[in-house]
Amino acid sequence: MFSFANTFFHLLLSCSAPLLAVAQEAGTMVSACPTTKMEVERLPDLNVPRIGHSVFCVNGEVVAAGGHTNGFVPTNTAEYFSGGEWHLMTMTYPHDQSIAVTTSSGEVLLAGGHEKELGIGQTFTIELYDPVAHRFRGYGCLEKKRCFANTLPMDSGHIVISGNWYQDDAIELYDGSRQNKLVKPVAQHRSLPYILRTSRDNAIVFSDHDYHGERFDTIIIDRLKGAPFTVPLFETWRPFGSQVGVRGNTGFIGDETKDEYVSLIRISRGDSVMAIARVEGEEFSLLPTTVPLPMRSQWGRIDWFSYVVADRLAGKAYLVGYGEDAQDHRLYVLAIDYSSVPAAITLLYSEPQDVVGRYQPVLTDDGELMLVGGIEAHNNNYDTSSTVLLLHVGTKEAASSRALSWLWLLAAALLATIVASIALLRHRHKPVADETTAPPVAGDSAVINLELMGRICRYMEEQQPYLNSELKVQDVADALHTNRTYISNSIRNLRSCSFTQFVNGYRVEHAKQLLSRNSGLKLSEVWTASGFSSESSFFRAFKTVTGTTPMDWMADK
Repeated sequence: MFSFANTFFHLLLSCSAPLLAVAQEAGTMVSACPTTKMEVERLPDLNVPRIGHSVFCVNGEVVAAGGHTNGFVPTNTAEYFSGGEWHLMTMTYPHDQSIAVTTSSGEVLLAGGHEKELGIGQTFTIELYDPVAHRFRGYGCLEKKRCFANTLPMDSGHIVISGNWYQDDAIELYDGSRQNKLVKPVAQHRSLPYILRTSRDNAIVFSDHDYHGERFDTIIIDRLKGAPFTVPLFETWRPFGSQVGVRGNTGFIGDETKDEYVSLIRISRGDSVMAIARVEGEEFSLLPTTVPLPMRSQWGRIDWFSYVVADRLAGKAYLVGYGEDAQDHRLYVLAIDYSSVPAAITLLYSEPQDVVGRYQPVLTDDGELMLVGGIEAHNNNYDTSSTVLLLHVGTKEAASSRALSWLWLLAAALLATIVASIALLRHRHKPVADETTAPPVAGDSAVINLELMGRICRYMEEQQPYLNSELKVQDVADALHTNRTYISNSIRNLRSCSFTQFVNGYRVEHAKQLLSRNSGLKLSEVWTASGFSSESSFFRAFKTVTGTTPMDWMADK
């Protein structure tokens, strides 16, 4: 019965998803978007107000690098957030409206940007940021002068670069050498393009704007390998483009280890309809959602100013906006639960804010969003912001979930106690002859859990399966000749955590041993050797287990 109901539900869902997408496109869905209040924390201000800077999270720290400050003057300063304050650093070059991407070595590559104040010109410059030593060093040269470009790391470790401003564009490749290599010309000269991976060795490049900021009549998509093409979706919808800058592919939701290359991008039709496009390989489609994406709140129209930011660990993606009406000074976050079909939509809103810097948000290792600097008024590059705001979109939800889990555990324990007591009373009133056939009491399952938990721990310690980044519950069940339900239940009941959290605990301990014994190891080597599938999952797990970042932990040793 359950199997039939489950199959029927999935069949109904698969049939209704296209209808939901059509209804969303037509704007006919009338269901109100669920709303909830969001806490916004004011963090210490930047030392230097800035916009046009690169913001990224590396080594567990948020970094703001370069850009220009008040008066539209480029600044060759950067700062990282640690210990509750911003620490100022000096860069080799200003990198105003440049690109920034984490390389396979764990360093951050920064390249290009305006040549002069007032946003004039482009540059060839490249430098590398060492997040452990907190140092910048000039490194090499772009193939073309660039600003308003974008970049994307490939599985090979090479980095694709494209996009420009008032200068011809082309696709070039960084392979670790000091001189980039030109790959091919482009069908359209673009500014701030999207660059999305479509396979292990291929990517696509496209934008809504040309290199003068004018919209294309027809959007042509370039391939890293292959001929340009167009997609039907862009005949009626336009990809979001903004001068707040896109860094890399923040909307990636796929899994490279499984050859799944999927991204979410924001699209719009006119000024009143917004949606999310799902790009899988080279296939573009509308993401079905439970309700249309809201353009207004009860206080007025919302100015959605960010690109999609995906948190793959949480299975959620976010857009950030601000109250467009003069009397509305609230921040908004659109939370998209893309792990469900159709994707569940929730509108988060804050209390009115005294000051807000509008800029592309960065996802922290704690699963929160941080707004760092930016502009306080539209298109004002002369008065920049030093404001830093932390938008709590993940911590509270996770805390509530943990609290609910504990309530369930307590309820289960209470129920087990009641069942055991009833069984004991019945046992006392039965004749002695019945004792040999009496059913096992609830306590027997606890004994089974303890025995299995011991086997799981011995297997982890002796065989170290956690060093495999693709380890699954079924793998452990197969090794111990049991089933995955027993494994999960034992860990949940006796360790009060999920299988992933349990395994990550072993990975963090392994990483700590590597850091203690080999101080010269790069962090990228540490998390890879410890079984983590990504840098972000490593830093988040490390902080969850130890309460600090890997760098701070090493400093305290």
